[in-house]
Amino acid sequence: MTIVRSKQKTPFTPAFVGGVLFFLLSLCLVIWFVSRVVVWVQDQQNAPIRQVKLYGDFGHIQPTKLHRTLQQEFVGNYFKVNVDQVQQFLQQQPWVYQVAVRKQWPDTLVVVVTEHSPVAIWNLEYLLNQRGEVFKAPIAQLNSKLPQLAGPKGSEQDALTMFSRVQSLLTLHQFEAARLSVSDRFAWQLTLSNGIELKLGREDTLKRVQRFIDLYPSISKHKSEAIEQVDLRYDTGLAVRFAPAPVQLEKRKA
Repeated sequence: MTIVRSKQKTPFTPAFVGGVLFFLLSLCLVIWFVSRVVVWVQDQQNAPIRQVKLYGDFGHIQPTKLHRTLQQEFVGNYFKVNVDQVQQFLQQQPWVYQVAVRKQWPDTLVVVVTEHSPVAIWNLEYLLNQRGEVFKAPIAQLNSKLPQLAGPKGSEQDALTMFSRVQSLLTLHQFEAARLSVSDRFAWQLTLSNGIELKLGREDTLKRVQRFIDLYPSISKHKSEAIEQVDLRYDTGLAVRFAPAPVQLEKRKA
């Protein structure tokens, strides 16, 4: 008995051919999509920051000048611009209290600046803000005249608080404080806007200011010369120093 084996060929049916074509087309689409993604990523890595948006309530800072500086220094590659570096740069600028910096897609750097609000000059060369914090800025750029406070390091908040209390008391009686200083031993001295110096000592500061206010009408009528200094460092009473009379001044000059 003879067995004959025939070779059977796989038929290329339309379904088979269609499946192969679909697979090849899908593969081509995947390759094309991956290539486009690679190109897009490369383009984004070169994406520039084209503008800086600066926000804030500015009183002493010149926003136009600051905006120009930011444009010159930090307009560049979107991904390479370091937000922390921008923030550090701004924190070193005069009058800047707080800064918030963020990048806004696709080409913008957003900067929000909060200014210091100066309330007093500290030790002739620094400034105090509303929180009693010391900062350095050009005093010549102040928009208004500020009181002068002085004292050792660490006494800033105490000096500001004391000045606020003293000024509130004086204002009720048409006086104005111009300078307040505290010594290393925590003794206070106050100068009024009319030039009168008040030595207040270390205790009962507000009570001593009130004593001056109560006795000022009598003191000012006592002599025609201007009052230079009032020493209130007594449990009761005070000591007054008057300015030299004009005639005496002329004799001294002669």
